[in-house]
Parts: sequence; C-alpha cells; structure tokens
Amino acid sequence: MPANDLLGDPEALREAMAERGHLLFRELIDPETALAARHEVLLKYAILGEIDDRYPLDDAVAGDSEGVRSANVRAFSESVRTGANYLAVTDAPEVIAVHEALLSGPVKSFDMRWPRFVRPGEGCGFHCDGPYMNRGTSRIFSSWIPLGDVVRSDGALMLLENSHRSERLHNGYLQSDADRDGLTWLDDDPSTVLDKYGTKWLTTDFKAGDVLCFGMHMLHGALDNASTTGRCRLSSDSRYQRIDEPADPRWNGSKFEGHGGSRVFYPGLGSWNNDDFQDEWKNVDEHGRIQVAPS
Repeated sequence: MPANDLLGDPEALREAMAERGHLLFRELIDPETALAARHEVLLKYAILGEIDDRYPLDDAVAGDSEGVRSANVRAFSESVRTGANYLAVTDAPEVIAVHEALLSGPVKSFDMRWPRFVRPGEGCGFHCDGPYMNRGTSRIFSSWIPLGDVVRSDGALMLLENSHRSERLHNGYLQSDADRDGLTWLDDDPSTVLDKYGTKWLTTDFKAGDVLCFGMHMLHGALDNASTTGRCRLSSDSRYQRIDEPADPRWNGSKFEGHGGSRVFYPGLGSWNNDDFQDEWKNVDEHGRIQVAPS
C-alpha cells in the first residue's frame, strides 16, 4: 500500500513505519532522475563487457563479463557509487526529506551506497540489515530504489510481513555483528524463511521513481532474476541516519573499508551462500583485480 498520502505529515509517517515496518512511495523521485542514473551505471558496466552491445544499452541485456578479469574493480566500484546521476537518486531532496521526517532531524546518507547490477539467475539471500550496520547508531533506515522499472520476475525486493516484530529474529540474530559473528544469509529459500519467521511475503512491480523504505529489523531479500530476455536488474540500496549520531565506520568516513580493505563490492558472478560475504564482496589484489571463472 503506497504511503504517498502521508508525505508532509511526519508523525503519520513515523506511526505507519512503526506499524508496517516499511513504507512504499510511488514516484517519490522524478522518474527521469532514476532513468538518468540507470543510463550512467549501465555505461560503466558496458566497459567491462557486462552489457551485450548487440542490443540497446538501456535494455541492459547481460554480456559475457569478459572485461571483469582484467579490470581495476576497486576503481570501477567507486566510480559507479559516486556517479553524479546516481547520487542524484540516493540523495534526492525527496528521499532525504522522508528520512528526516522518520528520524525527526537532519540526516545524511551513508558514505557507502550499494548500487546493484543483478544478472539473470542471480538474486539476494534473505536477511535483516541491522547486524550489518550496527556499530554506530541503531536509528537507521534503508531505502531500496529501482533504477528503472523492476517487475517481480526480474527479482524485485521482497519483504516478510511483520518480521520487524519477530521474536525469533530479536532473540540473538538482530543483536549479532555480521563481521564479528560470521553471519551468512538466513536462507536463500523464501519458503523456508516464511515457515520460520513470518506470515506472507510482500512485493510488487516497481516503476522508475519509486522508493521503498524500511527499518533495520525488516527481513527482506530478492528472488533470482528470471528475465526471459537476459535483462539485468538495476537497483540501489542506501542507508540514512541522523547527522548528530555515531556512524558505523565500516560504511562511513573518508576511508571506510566495508567488510575488509582487500574486498570490493561487486555482487554476483558466483554461487555462494554468502559465506565470508563472497556473494557480494570480492577479494582483490593490490591492483584491484579479481579473477572470475568463465561462465
């Protein structure tokens, strides 16, 4: 259920977030802003052979990834997440305003942002964000933003209804530290997760400009991209907190290191249960290069 009717009423937004654990806004951002970010990101992935150049760039048809083997992926990843058009999405005034309403004060986005390029057959295991973001304040919200239209068959984000209230999650898991405690995905099977923790999955078809905001205790993930045309799914994860509260050093500061200084955020290109974060973070050498097995 979209929450656009609550915009401009901070108290109502906070009450709805506490009740639902998430808020969906349709076309919160100008769709053209999201599409400009999509084009910018795809141009960069095309350099690495991640886009099949026999098709229009914005169709995002998966390529052979051949250029990834020899690329400086560290530099590439930084260039994607700091692109001007991409930042115009994550730091859009409308997005900042929603989070300022939810947190009752001035906010900033994390210095790390998570642009996601999801090839056919890839998805994202089910988890909560809290254990990955909890070395500073606990008052954080995530926003999942599609960069272009994302239908359910492309692997749209799924939320487990009322999971933000789950006693099973609160008893241990949500107090964990992902790095210290070596967390993996809770599971990659939505049926298993549903049986353990919730009532039903929530998802929808998303359009460019939509924003889905949720808290650190909301269990979420995505099914594999099942595109029948080879279309890659582009989306973004960004996190927001008040500027006057402590920030998790893994994701903030001039030299944040995420899950370790030798790793780079480059999701996919393998089949793991996110052991040691391999599903999303790749070890690189001093030149920023990784080795990818032939597909």
